[in-house]
Amino acid sequence: MQKLPKSLVVLAAAVALNLPTPALACTAFQLKSNDGAQIYFRSMEFGYPFNSKMLIVPRGTEYTGTAPGGKPGKKWAVKYGFVGLNVDVLPTAVADGQNEKGLAIGMLYLPGYAQYQDPAAAPADQSLGSWEVPNYLLANCATVDEAVAALKNNVYVAQQEFVPFKEVLPVHWWIGDASGKVVVVEYVDGKLNVYDAPLGTLTNSPPYDWQTINVGNYVDLSPVNVPERTLGAFTSVNYGQGSGAIGLPGDLSPPSRFIRAALFSHWATPGATANETVNLGFHVLNTFDIFNGAIQSNTADQTANTKGFLTSSGQPKFVNTDTTEWAVAHDRTNLKTYVRTYNGLTIQMVDLKAIDFDQPGARVIALQNDFAPEDITSKAEPLAAKAE
Repeated sequence: MQKLPKSLVVLAAAVALNLPTPALACTAFQLKSNDGAQIYFRSMEFGYPFNSKMLIVPRGTEYTGTAPGGKPGKKWAVKYGFVGLNVDVLPTAVADGQNEKGLAIGMLYLPGYAQYQDPAAAPADQSLGSWEVPNYLLANCATVDEAVAALKNNVYVAQQEFVPFKEVLPVHWWIGDASGKVVVVEYVDGKLNVYDAPLGTLTNSPPYDWQTINVGNYVDLSPVNVPERTLGAFTSVNYGQGSGAIGLPGDLSPPSRFIRAALFSHWATPGATANETVNLGFHVLNTFDIFNGAIQSNTADQTANTKGFLTSSGQPKFVNTDTTEWAVAHDRTNLKTYVRTYNGLTIQMVDLKAIDFDQPGARVIALQNDFAPEDITSKAEPLAAKAE
């Protein structure tokens, strides 16, 4: 079995980079095609380039988790091969991935609320850092129920520093399997909270239970146009499309994105096939795309929940704190993973059924990350005459 370096060792070189703490505006949801495919979609936002690659982790790969104080934590060998998007400061782990059984996990930020288990009581042989949870669950679990049981019985997610950012990594997780079942997992005040998530939606702070209550504030919104409203002797007429959704929050904050993701993912008309529905889901993701400059922070006005770049020389300035790094879709039924990058735009696909997960050694696939429009000038053809 190929043995990967322990997480702390992998990260050591990153400490010297003095990386900034990111602000994340990630959004996740799922769609079901008419032929039954369960497909998860997610955007990843970050405050600096992730330089992600598609990581392929074969069966038998050995991992060692992290215990408080940088000590060796839980050890495991990969039972189920998986793929996912890694990060250059943590190349052996995935921030979002899917395994060969159709279990998909997304790690999203939960700043200001995420607090893990008491580090003083952490058993080293069960301990994981928050950033190691996706790898462990994808490697060992085939279903949501197995993942929840593993979190409750097999691991201890301790409050501890994530070395590259020099602080605790505050995250929660979207977990869904091939059956379509979805849960959201959060640690708040040191307690594990598992929420059934029939909406299939997740963004960031506040925690999931608050977000679902907030949905009730938009209960009357609909994709159906309202042609007119009569107020006494006055009639207000709808002169355009979309009047059923008037009042839909359009800002980029986590609560507003949660509402839009919940509504859009249930308003979207599923495609007949998985392929059509993947296309549909990427169009939904387009509505959450954060371009460079859309979210900024003032370096003179940083708080624990709105940090952009932690250090800035010279006069205070505005810096871009979030951009959509990539968007990903996991077809948990047909075991295909799709991804596009901010610069690339072309949808790229990995077929898990075509991967030899018995081949030892983790592998990576570089993603298209340059803007390269196809030149179709030479494809011009005569216009066909219209039949009389």
